[in-house]
Amino acid sequence: MSIDLHAERLYDDIELVRGAGRRKRGQLCIMSFVAYLAGERHTDHPRTASPFLRNFAIQLNDGVVAELRRDLKPFAPRIIGSNDGRDYERAAMAVKMAMDEVLPRATKDFLEGSRRVALEPCNKSLFAVGSGWSDTEPTESIAARFRGVRDASERREWLALATRVGQLFTALVQCAPNPTAQRWYWAKALDLLDRFCEIGADCRAQPKATVEPAREPERALPEPRPRSRISRALRAALDFVSV
Repeated sequence: MSIDLHAERLYDDIELVRGAGRRKRGQLCIMSFVAYLAGERHTDHPRTASPFLRNFAIQLNDGVVAELRRDLKPFAPRIIGSNDGRDYERAAMAVKMAMDEVLPRATKDFLEGSRRVALEPCNKSLFAVGSGWSDTEPTESIAARFRGVRDASERREWLALATRVGQLFTALVQCAPNPTAQRWYWAKALDLLDRFCEIGADCRAQPKATVEPAREPERALPEPRPRSRISRALRAALDFVSV
């Protein structure tokens, strides 16, 4: 992969902003920063990045305040080379975290009093969060986000799922009932981004041109004499025979 070392030296000067940003001003989103580091043109859809990871990261970038957005910077170099055809693994990982880790905490944070959703592992009812939640904001907004994740997963629309999961996390961060909960949801979002980057990371870390084990040198074959010399010698022999 081609990484712009000059961009690495200017790492602290890059400001992450909503939208693709302006490269000349040093204002980039997380994905246009990836494109910059990878030596691609200015875009928030770099070819080097996993499409699933891209959709998820863009939601995080655009959905939180600048203070939190800065936490995305260290992930930019790790996203390079992630377009590896393994987005199905990332999709399964996203659904698993939403089911096993995020929804139980959101149930406690956003349900009123004793009103609870029955949570059963590996059961679709895990995503049926509408009936037990209040119909006021922000609770209904959070329930809608979970339903969006459920629907995209059931339809196997992986890129839509990446977007829905990103929207879910930003909604949880924005609507968290207290700073402790907000930090927890944001930490989970970064944890998931970290897990996405780790998929295939070992392969990306290896150089493209691997060093082969040393072999015994092959015996060099004698170089053929120039064809013109062979022709003259042959002609002389034929002349001699014909005499």
